[in-house]
Amino acid sequence: MYNSSLIQSRALLTRQQLLQQQHKRLARRIHDEISQNLTLLSLQLSLALMNPKPPAEWPQKCKQWSDIVLDLGRKIRDIVNEFQPRILDDFGLAAALQEYACSPPNGIACQLLLPGEPVALPPSAANELFAICRDIITEALVPNGVTAVTIQLEPGEDLLRVHLRAEEENAPPEAALCEALDALSVHERLFCLDGGLETNQEAGRGLALVLCVPASRQTVSHAA
Repeated sequence: MYNSSLIQSRALLTRQQLLQQQHKRLARRIHDEISQNLTLLSLQLSLALMNPKPPAEWPQKCKQWSDIVLDLGRKIRDIVNEFQPRILDDFGLAAALQEYACSPPNGIACQLLLPGEPVALPPSAANELFAICRDIITEALVPNGVTAVTIQLEPGEDLLRVHLRAEEENAPPEAALCEALDALSVHERLFCLDGGLETNQEAGRGLALVLCVPASRQTVSHAA
């Protein structure tokens, strides 16, 4: 019980640190991508109101402002999805990973392989498992030179396995990867889900991380 409490405490502390980093990154994006464009749009509209006669290029101006508003809406949706994808709560882990694979972080290509059967996980477990997958890709694989990753969901009778596979030519050094995973407290966070992590070096297919969690669960047995 003592060791379990230490593991959970470390996992919670790491999760808090990751959230703080995410908040800072989102705050920078809101400032750089949203606030500045809103200021520009407000200035342009103010100047337009001061003009007693619409200029000859008025339709082009309206189209430009409309494009700015549409772009702002897209960026706001991206920021909201980065913080907490709504699709994860509405449709579950598979749908969230599918959306993530369609718009991955810059510098990496994602391929998603889904099973033919539904993936059954409670929302709390699905949220944390999605966050772990996203953190591994953005904080461990991409910084270590991985440019392509395959995500595969493999439901089993008792376990759900999530394979994160880096192609052989892009596979990071094992020591660097282990250090990055330790910094993210991946083992501890999976432990809190009654799960675990396996690392497989597959001949001809590259390095694969396998995240395992119970396929059906109601409570976290390792909670303090």
